[in-house]
Amino acid sequence: MTQTRIITSRIPPLQSAQRLDSYCAGRFTYLTNDQWRQEILAGKLSLAGVVITDPAMVLRGGEILAWDGSGIVEPEIDDRITILYTDEWFIAANKTGNLPVHPSGRYFNNTLVSLLEDRYGRKVYPVHRIDRETSGVMLLTFDGKSAGALSESLAKGSKEYLALVHGNFPDKEMVVDLPLGRDRESVVSKKQKAWAGGTQKALTRFRKVLTAHDISLVRCFPETGRLHQIRAHLLAAGYPIVGDKLYGRDETVFLSFIRHGLTPEMEERLVLPRSALHAARLVFLHPQTKKEMVIRAPLPKMFADFILTRRAKG
Repeated sequence: MTQTRIITSRIPPLQSAQRLDSYCAGRFTYLTNDQWRQEILAGKLSLAGVVITDPAMVLRGGEILAWDGSGIVEPEIDDRITILYTDEWFIAANKTGNLPVHPSGRYFNNTLVSLLEDRYGRKVYPVHRIDRETSGVMLLTFDGKSAGALSESLAKGSKEYLALVHGNFPDKEMVVDLPLGRDRESVVSKKQKAWAGGTQKALTRFRKVLTAHDISLVRCFPETGRLHQIRAHLLAAGYPIVGDKLYGRDETVFLSFIRHGLTPEMEERLVLPRSALHAARLVFLHPQTKKEMVIRAPLPKMFADFILTRRAKG
């Protein structure tokens, strides 16, 4: 079910006057300057409720901007989600590896939340974070009030991920105990870095499952829940995740992907089309029944096929 998408925001104070099309292109980068100009000419933007059709309209800051983005073409997704568990309180879904959880950027209707709301005919609320390219177990509740209780229970439980990484991972358990902080050497503002000067405590345990030629399958046990923790810790350890555009062997791939999407040349550099990280297992106490819940998502076919091809090369 396609929903109307109206985005409303207050324009922050500006250091100098700015054109409407230039502001939109800088603030909402999923459309180019030319595309924003066309949106404005089509009458899809308004200021304080008044439709604006002049791309050169001068902004000074503080205005209320609204945009009808219902007609935007959203990127394709993999909607083959399966339900691992459900009851009257929550859903455990096996999210695919090319599917955002909630609306963001160019994604609005093409999200896990929208797919599940269509399936169940009611609102759903994500309980925790999982990246768009990460597959595996994702919890959502039917009641926003119960999301907090489930989140607290999940924080006291345990999580296990599986990752395909570059290199021959050590046979002994590896513990990465490095805080995370903004990577100031990166041009990507959201990128985290694991280093001694980080401000957010983070610890992850890793155990190798197998090595096939030049890649390894690794079990990942995050003991803290920081943004991009596993990806940043594996990069710091020297074993970046296969297919990771931001925390892989070359972050310029991420910038190219943002501008041009996934091209054949880029896929060849990445080896896999998406980050090979999978949320394999969650263990927690059910907030209502107090029963221990163990939710597992099977190894993705992409992982298994890739391991077989790598073993053949070995």
